[in-house]
Parts: sequence; C-alpha cells; structure tokens
Amino acid sequence: MKDQLTTSLPPIAMWSPPRARSTMMMRVFESLGCRVMDEPFYAYWLAATQKTDDPGYVATLAAHETDWRVVARDVVHPDLGSCHRSYQKHMAIHMLEAVDLSFMEHLRNCFLIRHPAEVIASMADFRDLVPKHDADVEAAALLVGIPQLERIFNHASAITTDPIVVIDANDVLENPTAVLSAFCQAVHLPFDAGTPIQWEAGRHPDDGAWADDWYQAVYQTTGLNPYERKQVAIPAALQPVLDYCLPVYEKIARHNLGGPRHDD
Repeated sequence: MKDQLTTSLPPIAMWSPPRARSTMMMRVFESLGCRVMDEPFYAYWLAATQKTDDPGYVATLAAHETDWRVVARDVVHPDLGSCHRSYQKHMAIHMLEAVDLSFMEHLRNCFLIRHPAEVIASMADFRDLVPKHDADVEAAALLVGIPQLERIFNHASAITTDPIVVIDANDVLENPTAVLSAFCQAVHLPFDAGTPIQWEAGRHPDDGAWADDWYQAVYQTTGLNPYERKQVAIPAALQPVLDYCLPVYEKIARHNLGGPRHDD
C-alpha cells in the first residue's frame, strides 16, 4: 500500500457540479492508471442534510465515512494500491459551509465544468429545482452546486500560484486526445495519445455504494461516446436559477483549457 505523500505529486482533485459527466471522467482517469476515489464527501453530505430520499441513502451511510474531518484526512493520504497517482471525483454540492477547506492545500485542484443550462436540464429530471418564490432561487442554485463551486474555485485560486486547470466535459467528448493531453500535461500525469481510452463495462471496484442507483448509463460504456450537440431549452420557471448560476460558470469557464465554447 502506497500513500500519496510518498510520491512527489499530489492527488488530483476534480471538482464539479452534479451532472457534469464526472463519472465518465473518473473512468477515464482510472484507465490512465490512477487509483480513483468516488465522491468521498457524499456520505457526509447525506448524513448532514438528511437527504433520506436519495437512492442508496442507507447503503451509503453504512459503507462510507460520514465525518468530513476523517474524509479530508483520507483524501490527503489516499490508498494508492498498486497505482502511482490518486484521482478524486468531488462534488461541489457536498462542501457544506461547515467543511474547512484547508485540506485542499495538499491537492492538485482542478475543475470539470458543463454549461449550467445542461446541468439544470439534467437535474430537473430527478430534483425539484423550480423556485416557488424569489427567495428560493439561491436554494435551487445550491442544489445545482454552482455557488459551492465558486467557493472552492476561489479557495483553490488563493492557495496556489499555479494556473487553475479547468476542462469542459463537452470538450473532452469532442476532442478527447487534445483535451486530455493538455490536462495531463498540466497536472504532470503521463498520457499516451496512441493508447485507446477504454475500460470494462459494469460496476468497478472503487465505485461508491450508490453506484447501482446512479451509474447505470455509465455501466453500459467501455469508452468515451462521441459528442452529440444538443439544444437545451430551459423552462421559464427555471430561468431564474440559470441566471443565478451563469456568472459563476462564466467566471470559471474563462480558465477552460479548451478556450470558450461556441455553444455557450
């Protein structure tokens, strides 16, 4: 068993909102030889918010650590197994205000983004995001995770002089070799453009206890699917939530390795 701190390179912490193809990216970096951690703060968030209606609630609390302090220690000192680098899939929504972000100083903090219109449209299928009153808009945005992502981004920017690495999930699908090559170069992870990015279908050993409830679509994949451009129509009732999230998205997207997207 190797501890990440026995190597010279810090764990890669990929922060994202929900529905940003983050599980796909976890598969990608597992295929690149990283030992992955799947949403290590999820059980803490479930317990703290009492989201008893989330699929896998009981199984997740039974199988995973719920004390954020212990989780923070574990992400700084991950079990690498036979691998040489840790890749961590983190959901911004899980970082409640009670969490001290100082552990981030020991990570290579990166950001996976997706246009909030796509995130909101995808999330609206399983969460009620429609604000009943103006005062509810912020609460809906917090479910999308964009305000939390700004807090994490600001903290990451304050604790390093290195450029903040941001990639757009759609860019990865559109031009995987170029985007992943640039990303891996930025975080000092070996990348062979001639080696296919592929993985075994189905559940993987490091998937969280909730995987059977949330990852069925990913279970069917063995590699990156071609990008299909989609026009997303946001209902008028959700437009205030989108308007709330857009400035933060645009702020972070300015650092996108792939440059501005033409469909934004």
